[in-house]
Amino acid sequence: MNKIRFEAFSDAVFAFAITLLALGFALPEIRVVTNRELASELLGLWPNLIAYALSFFVIGLMWQNHHALFRYVHEIDRKTVFWNLLLLAATVLIPFATRTLGSYPTMPAAAFFYGLVLTASATCFNLMLTNLARSHAFSPEVGDDAIASAVRGYRLGWVVYAAVTLLAIVAPIISFALYILIVLYFFVPRRTRAENPITAREW
Repeated sequence: MNKIRFEAFSDAVFAFAITLLALGFALPEIRVVTNRELASELLGLWPNLIAYALSFFVIGLMWQNHHALFRYVHEIDRKTVFWNLLLLAATVLIPFATRTLGSYPTMPAAAFFYGLVLTASATCFNLMLTNLARSHAFSPEVGDDAIASAVRGYRLGWVVYAAVTLLAIVAPIISFALYILIVLYFFVPRRTRAENPITAREW
């Protein structure tokens, strides 16, 4: 597949998914409403706002990692397209999972479902990366050490998401807080001694 079309389609889906997050805010219908009641309802949406901010940066990091990865890929085969489509399918589910988490932040099912979607995204990304490495799709300038380091880093991210997802079954609030901490950890820029060219932020 043409790399430009591949990346353009992926960028469009990431942009669509991040736009859908705003639809997670919904006020209950009230026939007669006063300003105080409206203000109270708006303030009551604070869990949705936190979930929105969390998912906005999650999708942003996914897009950033996707860009960093394919910047050095010179060949797009059918398996790469397959795993990328599954990754995008999981990404488009994030807005629904976000609304669920924001509406029911103390429910184990909501926190578990949110983590399940993120873990599915990480799984597809890892499988796509593995396929790229095995098919030698990276440019010659990317060394084997850099590829191996990226594979280890992204697999660690998958393990972390899976563990936090399981934690949601017994401690949904803690799981919610850990989702936020994970995003903050990878989003905040840090100086490193040696930067891997195909890794923007491991997730």
